[in-house]
Amino acid sequence: MRRKLSKIIIFCVLFFTYSAFGQNSVPVIDTVNVIQNQGSMSFDINYNVVDFDGDSLLVLVKISNNGGVSFNVPAQTFSGDYGLGILSGINKQIIWDAGTDYPEHYGENFRVKLIVSDVKINKMAAVLQGYFTMGEEGVERVHQIILDSYGICTHAVSNEEYKLFCDETNRDYPQEGGMYQAPTTYFANYRNYPVLGVSWYDAVAYCNWLSSLDGLESCYDLTNWTYNSTKSGYHLPTEAQWEKAARGKLVKMDFPWGNSPAGGRCNYLYYDGSLISIMADLDGNKKGTLPVDTLTANGYGLFNMAGNVWEWCNDWFQRNYYDVSPSENPLGPETGDEKIIRGGAWNTSEIKLHCAFRDRYPPETKRFDIGFRIAK
Repeated sequence: MRRKLSKIIIFCVLFFTYSAFGQNSVPVIDTVNVIQNQGSMSFDINYNVVDFDGDSLLVLVKISNNGGVSFNVPAQTFSGDYGLGILSGINKQIIWDAGTDYPEHYGENFRVKLIVSDVKINKMAAVLQGYFTMGEEGVERVHQIILDSYGICTHAVSNEEYKLFCDETNRDYPQEGGMYQAPTTYFANYRNYPVLGVSWYDAVAYCNWLSSLDGLESCYDLTNWTYNSTKSGYHLPTEAQWEKAARGKLVKMDFPWGNSPAGGRCNYLYYDGSLISIMADLDGNKKGTLPVDTLTANGYGLFNMAGNVWEWCNDWFQRNYYDVSPSENPLGPETGDEKIIRGGAWNTSEIKLHCAFRDRYPPETKRFDIGFRIAK
């Protein structure tokens, strides 16, 4: 008897960008149909998608083999109008190679779920090649570094962006409700706020996932957690890349905005600005994070390079590394016990907001004041 994957029923699930300061059109997928290509185990998933804002969209696919109870089929071999950079239009097509992803599995309980989002998940600012002065007198040793051109995301990864990663890869959501963790429902209810409670390992897994969506080479080997700087994909910024980006084209200044006190310029322990009313309450005293794209961006157009959340960097920590660091594209020590974090957070003092200030935690750490942003 000839066996085949003969019946696929479509479900559409829509996600949309949340904005605290304005309305955003919700992208909509409709007119979906699936056709199994004759004599093969490949499928054409045809659909229309509309977004009245004209945003560049992210389109994902999930596959179920149990009538939609769960969508855990290990499907990843997609081509066509899938992944990042999809524009509104009709007659979009995704091709799924089921024979590669799920060979020798047949039945009539398969379902396909399309997910569409207009989050600015890989919005990058360009940092051009050149020298910069790294470090600060009295904080960290001052030295000259030259970096090749790179891109860095304008904002820390948000809850909504990280949720797309979790949903598509069947990864657990961040832990909540414990000591030094965000309160229950933070991840679900604060979509455009920075994701918290993610380890360094979680962050680099996210980078690899985003690289695969964009058709880029993965920078990390997740079997031994090593980084390959020659690959084209997304990665955590190196410590040097992070500091140059944070300085926002300013030279030898304490903060991304200059040398003036923090005051209401960034979200830290003594923030006294007008956005207190929209803070997520993380400590029971109405202090916590703000949305990832609030307060004034620096000279590169980057938000919250000081305060809001600490951000994981790629490098291992070594106390005297600046004494032995190469002057060109430093990648940090080859090994270590702790990873660098930068930028300070909503619960830190002003000194930790300095562009040159560095701290560290073991890479498995998950806290309510540590997030991350991506570079490429």
